[in-house]
Amino acid sequence: MFGKGQEVTLFAPYQTGLRVSYFKTESVVDFMELLKRIYHFIIIFFEEYLSTAALIICASAIVIQVFYRYFLNISLEWPFELSIYAYIWTLYLGAAWGVREGGHVKFNIVYDKLPPKVQKVVNIIFNTITTVVFIIIFKPVWEYLLFNYRIKTVALKIPWTYVFMVFSIFLFLTIIHNIEYIIFDIKFLLNNKDTDRTGDKVKC
Repeated sequence: MFGKGQEVTLFAPYQTGLRVSYFKTESVVDFMELLKRIYHFIIIFFEEYLSTAALIICASAIVIQVFYRYFLNISLEWPFELSIYAYIWTLYLGAAWGVREGGHVKFNIVYDKLPPKVQKVVNIIFNTITTVVFIIIFKPVWEYLLFNYRIKTVALKIPWTYVFMVFSIFLFLTIIHNIEYIIFDIKFLLNNKDTDRTGDKVKC
């Protein structure tokens, strides 16, 4: 029926449909992977790179201030002001990092004695309340920051919007991390997994 060298394709329409579906699925996976990389880049940039840069600026400004005051007998205003504002950025970005790493202080006297599932329920309740509160105050905080744009700092003449914008960034990052914790804890309760967020085994 077929000559030599001829290619035979069976069920061509179905194969084409499967190929198109495969490419669509692959494109969706690639797009989600791209979003995931962008998300991780943003988180790492703010919580690690930018916070580290702010800490370096804070320390450098203090060194400059001390050097000018005690060795050159000159009192500069801007290093002191810069160190304060850099410290504020370091504080809030570091706090967001602490939320991501679960490094904030907790009252564990009763919490550690609870079963893991009960701990997850407590976590969900606490993180949900915190997230709702932060979402409610986010808009008023942002509007207040924009309103204070006309107010400048004394020495550096920087608008207060830029100085205290880090608080809005802290709220946003904390909301994201809390949602991640809530989703994970819900999955833990539904799937009854024996590992926590760090991969350590727990007893259910």
